[in-house]
Amino acid sequence: MDMVAPDLSKLLNESAGLHEALGELWSQIEPPESQRGIAVAAYCLIVREHALSQLHLLALGHSVTAMTLVRPSYEALVRAIWCLDGASDAWVSQFLSPQDEKRDPRDETIKGPPVESMLEEIEKRHPDFIHSALVGLKDASWKPMHSYVHGGVRPVLQSLLGCPEAHCCAVALNANGFAIWCTNVAIIAAGGPHGHLREIQRRFASCLPPTS
Repeated sequence: MDMVAPDLSKLLNESAGLHEALGELWSQIEPPESQRGIAVAAYCLIVREHALSQLHLLALGHSVTAMTLVRPSYEALVRAIWCLDGASDAWVSQFLSPQDEKRDPRDETIKGPPVESMLEEIEKRHPDFIHSALVGLKDASWKPMHSYVHGGVRPVLQSLLGCPEAHCCAVALNANGFAIWCTNVAIIAAGGPHGHLREIQRRFASCLPPTS
């Protein structure tokens, strides 16, 4: 059976419809009031912005930068899920507290734990498929993404030789999948609205990662 060749232009057009539908859903999400909810929502907004940026970059032909955003998108998504209930109240409070005037302004208010530690907390507190999916993504992409973030040979070669369309399509699918994840997390943090995301996923299944 012949494989269907990837079509980036078609995928980006379908993705535009997906993000328009997600935007309507985001407009119904009430702003969180708790510090924890604010932290979660902020990380979700970061993931959403990265995803939209990746699609715009791919449309412009800037595939190196689009791929470089995969890792910060992933880390922001993990932090959003971890902040839901894995982070302590004390950590959240200090994280969002104003910077101490005596400290170096370049420092963080408080550093978060490494990704591995957050994944361990997520495993304890969330369904197994969430942890498994996050670990699978990390195992499959961490070393290549390290090369993009830190100026390794992969982005150098890509800038010289170009990027296969199939790889660009994979980045777009991943961005759309992350957009679904962060929207769901934002809805959970805000307490609603529920029931609309599944319908959006069904309607735009062709521009989302496969579910199995």
